[in-house]
Parts: sequence; C-alpha cells; structure tokens
Amino acid sequence: MTKLKFLINFSAGVFILLFLLFCASCERNDYELLDPESAGVWTHFDTNDGLPGNTVTDIGRDSKDNLWIAFAGQGIARYNYDTWTSYRTTNSLLLSNIVSCIAENKDGSIIIGTALGLSVLSETNTWDSYLDPLIITSVKVASNGNIWIGTADQGFFVNRGSGYEKVYNDLYKTVNVIEEDASGNVWLGTNNGLIKWDGKSYSYLGMLNGLPNNRVSSLLRDRQNRLWIGTRGGKTVSWIDNRGIHQLQLFNNKDTCLVNDIFQDRSGSIWFATSSDGLVKYDGIIPLTIKAATGKLPENTILSIGEDKYGNLWFGLATKGVVRYTLPIE
Repeated sequence: MTKLKFLINFSAGVFILLFLLFCASCERNDYELLDPESAGVWTHFDTNDGLPGNTVTDIGRDSKDNLWIAFAGQGIARYNYDTWTSYRTTNSLLLSNIVSCIAENKDGSIIIGTALGLSVLSETNTWDSYLDPLIITSVKVASNGNIWIGTADQGFFVNRGSGYEKVYNDLYKTVNVIEEDASGNVWLGTNNGLIKWDGKSYSYLGMLNGLPNNRVSSLLRDRQNRLWIGTRGGKTVSWIDNRGIHQLQLFNNKDTCLVNDIFQDRSGSIWFATSSDGLVKYDGIIPLTIKAATGKLPENTILSIGEDKYGNLWFGLATKGVVRYTLPIE
C-alpha cells in the first residue's frame, strides 16, 4: 500500500470512529449528562423551598417529562425543573386538596385521585371530574387504555371507554393500589389480599397462597417482569414470577414490614418506602436500610417514590416534603 493510500484509509477510519462516537453521545440519556459532582447527593426540599406542601402522597412523571407531585391537603404541583405550578381548589376546579394519586391518560391528560372523587386536567388546561364524591386511593391506566380506579370503601371502577363500571365486593371494598403485569393482567391490592383480572374473570390470592399479609399496600412490575408486593404486616415483602410467590426479608430484627411504595431505579435496584423504617434499597443481593440517622433523610416515614427525567429519585415524606437523590453515574 502506498503512503498516500494509507493516509487516506487512516483518515477515513478516524472520521468514521469520531462520527460513531458523536452519534453515541447524541443518544445518551439525560441522566448520563449530569454533573458528576451531583452524583450520590441527597437534597431535601420543603415548603421553605417553594414546595406547596410537606405531606407527599404520590410522585409521577408525564410523557413530556414534567414531574407531578400529589399532596395531602395542598392539591398537586407540576415541576418543569425550573418552577413549581400548583393546582388547588382555590385556583382550579380540582375537587379536593387531599390528593392520593396521579396518573397520565393515553390522551395526555392527568388523572387525579382525591378525597372527593376523580379530577382530570387536560393538556389544554381544562378540567373535568368523575365519580364525585368517592375517596379515591389509586389510579392505573392499563396498556389497553382501560382506566382502573380504586376507592377506600366502594370497591373499584373500570372505564373501558364507555364510562365507569363499578365492581363491588364487601370482602374487597378497600382497594389500595393497582398494577398491570407483563401479560396484561391487572392486579388490585386490597385490605383482604390480591385480586387478579386476566381479561375474562377475577381470581384472588391471600396469605394462604403465600402472601406475608392480606393488607396489600404497594405493587410494582419491575423490568424483569416480577410483580413485587408490599404489605402492611408480615415479616417479608413478596414477588411473583412464573415460578410462583417468593419472599424477601427486609429487616433482620423486625417482625413487621410496613411498605408504602415500591420503585425500581435505572440501575435495576428495588427501593421500598416504609413507615417508620426509612428506605430499603435492594440490589438483588442484600437489602440496605437508609434511615434519618444516616443524615440522608429528615424522617423515617416515606410515602411515595418517583423518578425525574435525569434519573434522580424523589422520595415523598410524611411531614417534611421531599428528598431528591442523584444516583451515581455508571
């Protein structure tokens, strides 16, 4: 090969390599562009920092990457990573300032569960309401577009596109949480175990089937298609996969797990928000407890967990606002 041909081929190779690196950098996730100095940092926010309230019941992110936070007593707020926009009964048609849950509908509207029924905020900032006056505890928009609504004492409702249909059974009248598994089955956590809807009929699971307690308070389908189950009682949390029900002991020195929420972070770890025991992070090997005594949390009762577009975790506290945790960059 002549020297000229070598230089041409070498230059072409360098250009291709640089082009590939450029394309790869363009496809990086938002969290990969964070300042490395912010990694591993815990930051506390409360009403002194502009947060509308200090009791945070739910945290979610919409398809436009806005962060939504629900408050018990102060309505809801949208955070666009610059400012907070608050919605209360005094400045909107929100049914109640006591909000338990938030979900985004297929049309981009935000479905808001309150103590007086269901409020819906459209993308054009118009309001509607349904099921007034019910105490809403959970909202789930299934992959097929059906909207599932849990209540505190009136069972649950399903909207398959033609209005809300009530499903009531006195044994399962309190529905705390709703989740969908990888097969499209809908699971409802009640004060008397789990209800499973397979698209044709309902079935029921409880302590006799391997649950640690019948009061199901949290559900999560993770990226491994396991269905995690948190309860307010029993010594363990559970998960269901194609092999059955499994148990995970979060604490070695406690007989009771009170789990309010479950979340999987971008690294694959599972986080459990508890009452009185702070957070538990499970990396697949050993559960790690994070409590106020570590200096990372201002209190030990965590009600909710969410994630922003940067991969930061947000933990909703019972009385002291929220804590944002920036995961280490991998």
